[in-house]
Amino acid sequence: MHPLAQRLHDDHRRLTQVLGVLEAQIDRLARAEDVDFDLMLDAMTYITEFPNRLHHPVEDVLFARLAASDPGAADACQAQIAEHERLFHDSAAFYGLLEAVQVDDATLMRDRLVDAGREFIAAQRAHLQREERELLPRAEQQLRDADWDIAAGTASVVSDPLDATVTPARYLALYKAICAAH
Repeated sequence: MHPLAQRLHDDHRRLTQVLGVLEAQIDRLARAEDVDFDLMLDAMTYITEFPNRLHHPVEDVLFARLAASDPGAADACQAQIAEHERLFHDSAAFYGLLEAVQVDDATLMRDRLVDAGREFIAAQRAHLQREERELLPRAEQQLRDADWDIAAGTASVVSDPLDATVTPARYLALYKAICAAH
């Protein structure tokens, strides 16, 4: 397995963990229990800063290479690349809604946040599943090391701030919540 493939799988695993923390808070909100809005904002900041800005651009290059070398995968690759842009905007919209609810504790806003949060999480998970079950396995089968190297060359040297091999200073509360859940 190319090191970039492993990195992408690891990124997806950590993102799934972050979604789990976010979902637990959304479930608490739905039950009208106390919610850690700072933790939710940390989760959304992570999703906006890491996957949307550092992870998806690498996948865009990889999926474009896959589309070029495997015409049967072209439509799925182009759809996934387009979805990266939509997920970026969805992340920003949900983050804004989360901030609004934190400022205005209205029940109607909370209900809206629960629905929006569940939709956001479901869309993120469906996106990850398509990549893990369809696109990355196909890329691993179809692409040469040179294709992976080109995509890896676009990768930022910034490591995932939730990688357990580093001390996640910015996301310490989120890291602890992930560890507590597992």
